[in-house]
Amino acid sequence: MVMSVLEIVIISAGLSLDVFVAMAYMGAGFSKINKKNLFGLCLLFGGVQWGCLIVGNLLTLLPIFRDSSNSSSRIADHWEAVTVLIFIGLGIYMIWKGLKKRNILEQRNDEIDWKKTTFLALITSVDAFLAGIGMGFLEAQMIHQSLTIFPITVLSVIGGVYVGYRLGTVHNSQAYLAGGALFLIAGVDVVIQYCMY
Repeated sequence: MVMSVLEIVIISAGLSLDVFVAMAYMGAGFSKINKKNLFGLCLLFGGVQWGCLIVGNLLTLLPIFRDSSNSSSRIADHWEAVTVLIFIGLGIYMIWKGLKKRNILEQRNDEIDWKKTTFLALITSVDAFLAGIGMGFLEAQMIHQSLTIFPITVLSVIGGVYVGYRLGTVHNSQAYLAGGALFLIAGVDVVIQYCMY
């Protein structure tokens, strides 16, 4: 089973909504949007999301996931169930985050602590790493993943900063719920595709 570009786009969109929420929190504290800082945030989060996704994907190429009797055939053909668990698990986790009530005290802060922000980028990319493993098991084309995850994440950074700046953090729960729904759709899609083979 090989993933389509549309499926990769759906998963990338789900992944980027976690970044959107983090950027909305940050944007809510800005008294003005500094374009240079925004550009840096785009590169940081887009790059880290892309890197974690690709590293997760590359892990599935390790010899442990290959069939020793046939080097051209990967055991990953039988790992669709693991992929479904990854996608469904990420979906449930994001929905749980969306339903959890968090009271956020919004404070003005135009300075970005890049060390903490880099840590935040890594934390928000854990799900990208797991999704990369899932997509690797489904033999998704890395070029398609690369061409979707980075620009979608950049759009989420920009959108999140501006939404947070204009509206605060009111809509963050809806973003988590939407991201969770996209992962659940991806998991169900894998089940349907798997049953068809």
